[in-house]
Amino acid sequence: MALPGQLKTRIDQLKKKIEEKGASLPPERQRLYRKRLKRLQRARRTAVAIEQKIAERRKGKKGAGQGAAAGAEGGSTDAPPA
Repeated sequence: MALPGQLKTRIDQLKKKIEEKGASLPPERQRLYRKRLKRLQRARRTAVAIEQKIAERRKGKKGAGQGAAAGAEGGSTDAPPA
């Protein structure tokens, strides 16, 4: 799967092409460009969401790993130190 940055570049290029040539193109070609643009935008939104989920999982694993290690070293965490 492409990264959001790569998809953003493709989206920008296609938008520029549509702006430059849009009115002079036949309706069939215009429709194809609009469809492709929508497909790329949807793919980018999906890629961003997936990256956010991965980042949250990584953050969660780091926090859980540190908490487990601290609990094992310090003994019982429920009792206050005497």
